[in-house]
Amino acid sequence: MRNALDTYIGRQPVLDRGWNVAGYELLFRSSLDNFCDTADGDSATSQVIVNAVLGVGLDRLLGGKPAFVNFDRTLLLGDWTTVLPADKVVIEILETVPAEEEIIRACHRLREQGYALSFHCNADEERTELFAPFVDLLKVDFQLTSPAVQEKMIRRCQQLKIGIVAEKVETELEFRRASKLGYDYFQGYFFASPTVLHSARVPASQMNGLRLMKEVQKEDLNFAAIEDLIRHELSFSHALLKYLNSAAFHWAHRVESIRQALILLGSKEIRKWVYMASLSSMMQNRPPILMAQVLMRGRFCEVIAGFQKLDLGESDPFLAGMFSLLDAILNRPLEGILDELNIGRKIRSALLGLSDEADPLSVVLRIVKSWEVGDWAGVELAARFIGMSADALSNCYLEASCWVDSVFAQEGNKWQASGSPAPMDFRRHAFRAVPPGPVRSSLPA
Repeated sequence: MRNALDTYIGRQPVLDRGWNVAGYELLFRSSLDNFCDTADGDSATSQVIVNAVLGVGLDRLLGGKPAFVNFDRTLLLGDWTTVLPADKVVIEILETVPAEEEIIRACHRLREQGYALSFHCNADEERTELFAPFVDLLKVDFQLTSPAVQEKMIRRCQQLKIGIVAEKVETELEFRRASKLGYDYFQGYFFASPTVLHSARVPASQMNGLRLMKEVQKEDLNFAAIEDLIRHELSFSHALLKYLNSAAFHWAHRVESIRQALILLGSKEIRKWVYMASLSSMMQNRPPILMAQVLMRGRFCEVIAGFQKLDLGESDPFLAGMFSLLDAILNRPLEGILDELNIGRKIRSALLGLSDEADPLSVVLRIVKSWEVGDWAGVELAARFIGMSADALSNCYLEASCWVDSVFAQEGNKWQASGSPAPMDFRRHAFRAVPPGPVRSSLPA
C-alpha cells in the first residue's frame, strides 16, 4: 500500500522578465512501478492534488509561490477545486481540452470562484479564440510555434490584457528573443545553460572565489590560509560573520572574528559554507534562480547519499551537485574549470560523465538532473542502481527544497533580481495593474 508521498513530484519555475520566480508548475509521476501511467491525465493530476495539497502541503512544496496545476477535460468538469485554494493555484487547461460548450461553462464558473486560468494553446486558432476571452494566461511552446504565429498571439493577448508565457525556453539567447517578442513570463532551463563557452581567463572579481574553493579541496584544511583569503575579501568576511550570528546558531556570545568563526564551524561546515559563498560571489549578471538550482542540486545529492548511506569515499555529494553547474555560472567549459580547481578524480569523472554507469556519485547526479526536468524514466533507471524507492526520493526532494527555500528566506532580498517583484496574483484584473518590470539579461545589447 502506498503512502501519501509514494509518488514523484517536482516543481519547475516560471520566471518574470526580471528573472524573479513568479510561480512553479508542478511536475508529477506516480511510483517506480508504474511511472508511465500518465496517459491517464485525470489520474495523474488528481494524484498531484492529493499529494501536493493533502499530503505535502502547497506552502511547504512551493515556498509561498503560486502552483500551476494541469487540468484535463475530466478534472475541469469535476470538483477538484474544492481542495485547491484559489489564491495559491493557477489551473492550466491542457492543449488536448476541446473548446466545447460544457468546458467553456466550467471555465467561466472557475473564474467566478476566483481561480486564475492558464491556457495551453495549439495550432487550432479557432480554439484559441474561443478560450481567449476568459483565460488569464496563455502558454506557448517556444520550440514548436513559429515566430509569425507567436507575434500574432502576443498582439491578441495584449489586446485582451492576458499574460503570456513562453515555455520550453532552453537558452539565454531564446530568452532574449522571447523578451523582445513581448512575452511576460518564461519557463525552461535557459538560466542554467552557459551563454557562451570560451577559454578566456576568469575575471579578477571571481578569482578569490575560485582560490577559496581550491584551498578547501585539501584533505587537511589550512585554517590560516583560508582565514587570509576571507579577510581580504570584504563580501566573504561580512557573509561569514552574518551567517555565524544568524538565528540558525545559538552561541553564548556574538562571533566577531574570522578565526573564531572558522573554529566554531569545523572542517565539514567550512567547506560547505565556502562552496555556497564562493559560487554566490561568481553570480555576476546571472539569474538569482540559478543560485537556487545550484543549492538544490547540492542539497538533493547530499540528502539522497545520506539517506541511502552510499559509500562515496572522499567525494562530497553536496560539492558535486553544486559544481555540476559551474559552466553555467562562469560561462566556461566545465572541464577547464575543474582542472583549475584541482578537483578530486572521482568527482571530476562523475561531473564529466566519465565514471562507470553504476558509480554511486554518478547515479545520484543522474537522479537529481532527471528530476529537475521531470524525466521520470531517467529517475527510475538511475534509482534502481542504488535501490531507492519513490517515496524515499520524494521525501529527499522535499527536504532539499525546503532547505533551499529557508536559505533564500534568510538572505532576504539578496536573491531578488532587478525590477519589480513578480505579481502573486495571475488573474487578469490584477495582471496589468502590476508592471512586469524591465527585461533582465547578461548578454550584450
